Amino acid sequence: MSVELLPAALRAVDPATHHREVERILRAEGWTPCGQGDWAFALASPDGAAAARISPFDPVGPYTARLYAEAASTGAVPRLDLHRRLAGGADLLVMEFLQDVDEHEAKDFLERVRRGDGELAELSQVVHRVHATARAELPWCGPLDSNPSNVMRGADGRLVLIDPYYADGPALYEMAQEDPDRFVTTLPPKQRRHLTEIPLGCSGPWPEAEREALRARLQRADRERPAEDLIAEAAAADVDGWGFDWLEGRATEERPEWGYARLLAEAVAGAGVAVDLDTGGGEVLGTCPRLARDQHVTEGWPPNAERARRLLGPRGVTVHETAPGSPIPLADGTADLVTSRHPVAPDWPEVARVLAPGGQYLAQHVGPGSAFALIEAVHGPTTPEQRRGRHPDDEVAAAEAAGLEILERREARLRMEFFDIGAVTWILRKCPWWVPGFSPDNHLEQLLEVDRIIRRDGAFVAHSTRHLLRARRR
Repeated sequence: MSVELLPAALRAVDPATHHREVERILRAEGWTPCGQGDWAFALASPDGAAAARISPFDPVGPYTARLYAEAASTGAVPRLDLHRRLAGGADLLVMEFLQDVDEHEAKDFLERVRRGDGELAELSQVVHRVHATARAELPWCGPLDSNPSNVMRGADGRLVLIDPYYADGPALYEMAQEDPDRFVTTLPPKQRRHLTEIPLGCSGPWPEAEREALRARLQRADRERPAEDLIAEAAAADVDGWGFDWLEGRATEERPEWGYARLLAEAVAGAGVAVDLDTGGGEVLGTCPRLARDQHVTEGWPPNAERARRLLGPRGVTVHETAPGSPIPLADGTADLVTSRHPVAPDWPEVARVLAPGGQYLAQHVGPGSAFALIEAVHGPTTPEQRRGRHPDDEVAAAEAAGLEILERREARLRMEFFDIGAVTWILRKCPWWVPGFSPDNHLEQLLEVDRIIRRDGAFVAHSTRHLLRARRR
């Protein structure tokens, strides 16, 4: 299968994409389960020509992809359609669909590769060259795997070598269990965030209680690293888009009981023309199985707009990169639905202008005083006016003045906990309006004080407020 024939949304995945999002994309395109091992599971394309290998945690995935690329001319490795590293150390390989091989035939093939016989000499050289690199760069990289199951057959009948490299799982997980302090300094969090999610399809089961205990042990060890290391790690981390997977295990925030993502999915599925304002990288809208017939989004920050194009463009969504305060790029009275999760500054006259009579507005807004305990710890005292900002009473009054009828209003106060100073540093970079001018260097003294609170109390606690508004154009 050529890259051009892969699902367009799949070609847009990047190192910030969660492996479950990749699975969702493929299943929505009709790909079906076709296998599961210890480290990965596989989905087959609808036409049976390709397979996607998805691993929540696979340190050797890049080396396998490199083997397929460098040995492609030999014809003795699978055709590689796509390789992507995913969030938290996950890995995606899309390749031609393969069939099992008789064990005796597979062993003979492996022996010829080992010896570098005849037409397999070049393959043997590439295998050993890439393996040497992996052993030098990767902790726990094991010897070459001589399991006969690593030989399979392509649709054209040729034998191919599929998976000669592996991580020494027993050694890796033993260190994680027995010496977590050493483990967390050997393998950075961004490369192992999902290491307890491997399927163990052959060696399992792995009880969830044991998985959770390991996650807690590693999270505790991560939090106990020096503050300066945690701050430096967060300062270098990606904050583009509107996903928060980087905070997994490092911070928590309660969610409103109304379930905005579900309400959004229901609303856009029934809309003809819809626009999602301040969409970020399109992450929330992208979870909706079905979008409006004519779906638009707006985003003002160029990196987020580009991410939204990659994620939503293949689904036919029009992405408008708009300057702050600019009009919504739709004609008067043309939208059935306007949505937003955490709009920057709702422009109620503009919302009313683009909505057709009877059209609806559905949004989850950030409320007054959100995260102010943290903001004040880093920025200093806030004013009564700042604490009054985004109050739902004020927003409802402004919406009604613009010609909207409020159909539903719900409010929630939600507990936030930050378990290490890296999480605090990252969220302040992600939400730069919380502390204007924030930088780890300029606010190092305040960050170290917050770190002391976290180490004393186990977490820094703040609260966010949210309100759901559903309105209708009169």
